[in-house]
Amino acid sequence: MNPAIQPSPLISVIVAVRNAEQTLRCTLQSLANQTSRHFEIVLIDGASTDGTMHVAAEFKDGIAFQLSEPDKGIADAWNKGLRYVRGQWVMFLNAGDLLHRDHLSLAEPALLASGPEPTVFFCDVLKFNSRNEPTTMIRGRSPTERSIAWGGFGFAHPGSLASSRCFAQIGNFDTQLRIAIDTDWLLRAFKAGHTFQRFESIAYMAEGGVSDRKFGLAMREYFHCTNRLGLTSKRHAKLASVALPTARKLLHTYRLVFRNPLRTIKHMLVSLANGIGQCLPFHSLRCYWFSLLGFQLASRASIAMGFQFYRTGNVTIGEGSVVNRSCLFDNRDHIHVGRNVSIARGVSIFTAGHDPESPLFEMITAPVHIDDHAVIFAGAMVMPGVRIGAGAVVYGGAVVTKNVEPMTIVGGVPARPIGRRGTEPAYALNYPYPLAM
Repeated sequence: MNPAIQPSPLISVIVAVRNAEQTLRCTLQSLANQTSRHFEIVLIDGASTDGTMHVAAEFKDGIAFQLSEPDKGIADAWNKGLRYVRGQWVMFLNAGDLLHRDHLSLAEPALLASGPEPTVFFCDVLKFNSRNEPTTMIRGRSPTERSIAWGGFGFAHPGSLASSRCFAQIGNFDTQLRIAIDTDWLLRAFKAGHTFQRFESIAYMAEGGVSDRKFGLAMREYFHCTNRLGLTSKRHAKLASVALPTARKLLHTYRLVFRNPLRTIKHMLVSLANGIGQCLPFHSLRCYWFSLLGFQLASRASIAMGFQFYRTGNVTIGEGSVVNRSCLFDNRDHIHVGRNVSIARGVSIFTAGHDPESPLFEMITAPVHIDDHAVIFAGAMVMPGVRIGAGAVVYGGAVVTKNVEPMTIVGGVPARPIGRRGTEPAYALNYPYPLAM
């Protein structure tokens, strides 16, 4: 097809690099793995002297446009990229930035539903260290004047998408800045009244970039921008430029020195709490113990011996419900059990797991809801995010990965509907027996 008549993509991804042979391959592979194909890649290279362009050549079929020439820094490179984009939406990545494989597909519905106003869509960003270990999750939130004044715009730039209308209204990136380039542009968008919206996805950013290495300078540039735009006073900007780098150093020290030992202590305490609960033979003692641990147990609810959990709290069990022997509640997210629910021996309920499609395999969580009069037979497993409807039945050994409709009987691996419960439940359970099997 003649390039001149090719349809314009929905999204243009500008990848700006310089001497990035070691990290560019990961970024381009992350884009090549996207489940969406409604995007183009614009590669802007700052006249690299290593093997960066050889890496780019490996992905030439997926790169719509590439340019390699000297530039005056990242702002200049991004501005060059903007000359060649064809998409209605623009994303910026540096070498080492990664996307979840479904990132662009998850963004598309929000982009297509967006109105004519200038808009920036953002998501969560997970930072990772030189060993590719997840370190810090930056939860994306809409910016406010308060968050801006305290040095946090609300979200990190990787993975975000800005409409072309934003650039038409407020212009390109400021080439006079060295570090706070993206936040200055976002601050200008905020000041101009542009819309900021969250979409559910995740991007990944390597630690050790210039904003990490020169955090103090980054904060001075940031607050220079906020003061220039009238978002903070000169006095506030000066004080915050000193206070925030100091606070960050203290936080970094905590993470290096204390975080792992404290997590070890936490796991030891949870293990001890599990051991105590498993040694209490009487129903009333176990209920009292679990209530001390933050579990919400209604009257006549019972938990048998051998019960294991991951953390305090995050469990609600309704009136008359029975959790039989040797059950496991992975309560890293909330587990809600309704009234008169029967959970048989050896049932495992999970609210957390790892995303196999993520390049960093990070943990994800989702709550589990089990509605009134549901029955879960022995050895079944319930996966994160599942809702088991009122009166539904899960046969023994089943693995429930999807919601179960009310009064439906499911079984198998993975569990599938195999029938309907014909009698409307009207019973009330009560099983407060010591040493019950």
